[in-house]
Amino acid sequence: MNKVLIIILIVVISLVITFGIIMFLGSRPISKDKAISSISNMVNSQLGKKHITQAIVYVDSSGYNINQAFAYGNLNGEVVNANQPFHVASVGKAFTATLIGILMEDGKINLDDKITSYLNDNTLDNLFIYEGVDYKDEVTIGQLLNHTSGVADYFEDSAVGSDPMLELAINDQDKFWTPIDLVDFTRNYQSAIGKPGETYHYSDTGYILLGLIIENVSGITFHEMLQDDILTPLGMDDSYLMFYSEPVNKKQEIADVWLNGVNVKDYQSLSIDWTGGGIISTTSDLAKFVRALNNYKVISQSTLNELYQYDNKFRTGMHYGYGFMEYNFGEFFPTLKSLPNYTGHMGILGTQMFYDKTTDTVYISSFGSTDASASSVQTMIKIISTLERIK
Repeated sequence: MNKVLIIILIVVISLVITFGIIMFLGSRPISKDKAISSISNMVNSQLGKKHITQAIVYVDSSGYNINQAFAYGNLNGEVVNANQPFHVASVGKAFTATLIGILMEDGKINLDDKITSYLNDNTLDNLFIYEGVDYKDEVTIGQLLNHTSGVADYFEDSAVGSDPMLELAINDQDKFWTPIDLVDFTRNYQSAIGKPGETYHYSDTGYILLGLIIENVSGITFHEMLQDDILTPLGMDDSYLMFYSEPVNKKQEIADVWLNGVNVKDYQSLSIDWTGGGIISTTSDLAKFVRALNNYKVISQSTLNELYQYDNKFRTGMHYGYGFMEYNFGEFFPTLKSLPNYTGHMGILGTQMFYDKTTDTVYISSFGSTDASASSVQTMIKIISTLERIK
């Protein structure tokens, strides 16, 4: 994710400088119909770029008086529909964080709890050794959530004595990765990057550990708690944890998943995601979740506010809290400072799930490719800027 964000930073900054000028010169009010037509062209224009075979965007806003889905592309010769199931990637971290919030409200855990209270020494062995000192006894649940635990990232960090994880996933398509396999990869081939609480370092390994904590504390599997506490109550009937559960509705083929130029959607090795982002969902289901969450129907306002503490600024315009991200578009370029901040999470496949409470706007997107992370942010900026012009 860190490598992706560096690419995003470079591309987005160059885009917003250009787009800021265009926006300044062309910021005249437009009708809703004109805005919808313009957004449709923006989404459709992404097809064919950087392995983008499906482009899906959903916008629902009472503030802008718009509820519209845009879906383009084909899947096995059939036109992609607006509610096509897709792999949400790291958007799933928001669900993991929410389950932690639920356990907090049940009085079972706290952000300041040491993870050694919930995970044994065998699980934590050799994950938090930095400069010869083992810091596992100091790591908290909150530090796993906000990526300051010091643990390496199995998903994107380099490995010593092994090919990187993404290469393994592409080259060994039949391998099924269990959660412990993923933790073992960091244990055996990677090293901690700092002391707990001192350095922000995005880590999927940390979120696998959170999944194990959720299972140990709840007494049920992660996918069972996900279903019982979020998916079922919210009627998210097309959503499920890939390889572990099934949707309530009839299961549909998922959209393409392009990983470094290879379509891996049918690979067993796509199991390299679990509680860090292994959920399959749809635009409408994600919209149900992010709106319910921000209207305190899943966890309370006070708990959500705890998770929404954006203390880590890891890239210009992008801030990280406890399992959630915030976009501050004005930091990209001053011309965009009128745009509201959006809260949610992004994913490496060009997935976006964000919400702005001031305009009651839900924004969901899926582009299905690791090469689409930058363009998904660019498209979001363009679309929100267009919404701002509706009169």
